[in-house]
Amino acid sequence: MLHVLVDENDQTAWYPNYLSGLKKGLDTAGVLYTFSPKLPDDPKHPVLITRFTLFDLIKEADPVPEHIYIQEHDVWNPFTNVLDLASLWIFHHPSLKAIFYTNPSMVPWGKRCLAPGSQVDVIAAGFPYDHDYVNATLNGIQSSEEREKLVVFPGRMNEFYQPYLSVRMAFEFMELGYRVVVASPVTPLSHYPVAMWRELGIEVGRLPHAEYYQLLSKATAAVSVTIGGSLTLALYEAQLLGAIPIAPMGRADLPPFTEMYNPRYDLLHPREAINMVENKVSVTIDKRWFSIDAYVQTLLDTITNQHTLHVE
Repeated sequence: MLHVLVDENDQTAWYPNYLSGLKKGLDTAGVLYTFSPKLPDDPKHPVLITRFTLFDLIKEADPVPEHIYIQEHDVWNPFTNVLDLASLWIFHHPSLKAIFYTNPSMVPWGKRCLAPGSQVDVIAAGFPYDHDYVNATLNGIQSSEEREKLVVFPGRMNEFYQPYLSVRMAFEFMELGYRVVVASPVTPLSHYPVAMWRELGIEVGRLPHAEYYQLLSKATAAVSVTIGGSLTLALYEAQLLGAIPIAPMGRADLPPFTEMYNPRYDLLHPREAINMVENKVSVTIDKRWFSIDAYVQTLLDTITNQHTLHVE
């Protein structure tokens, strides 16, 4: 029995997709499982923790699970301002067996958080992307063959997604005749001069999902300027809706972690992104990192190496 620990209060857009894809994969594999916001009574059941917001449950656990697995959807790195070393205590927990990251570049950064000599496995597993879940959200939205001269910058409006760089690039896109939308899935932090940016002609702010997907269905491109990221799911969804996904790159094994998009632009030379849009560059995506079956197989192989799972 696999016990999947879930956060019922999570407000992120991608988390329901993750859980839906994970359930489908476990059903297909015939694995006995339970999804719950509470820890199991039996400490021998392997526990998959799906969000960092649930870590503190382990501190309060009685009994403590003997086999803990963590799904990390992001990785702490020195290019962000959100690193809290105290939150990494669980990486040193004696019951921790493995940490799953979404893509290979994140693995070295995860290993940096472990204690010297740690036997914890750090594995690139991908993301069990449920296209049926997204298609239900996109119901009634049809991608247009006639693309509007429109560029969308997706991502939360915080330093992780460099809104000031988005705005700087927006001015250059507008000079080329593009409509520009900086679309945040959450309300922008108050210290950003959103009203000023709007006065200067940039459409910026929080958008409901339906409106956001409608934008992507008409846009020429979606451009990410993240300094962290992982699979940059917003760009994957952009391609699903017909917009060119323009992803940044850094040096090898340094964020941003977006190696499944090819080609990418150099984040230190962002005008390359503008040229990619202008030239309508064809971008391919390595879709194995969005595979439900591949994700669940990696998950199950890792757990069964250390623990016996019962299947139907």
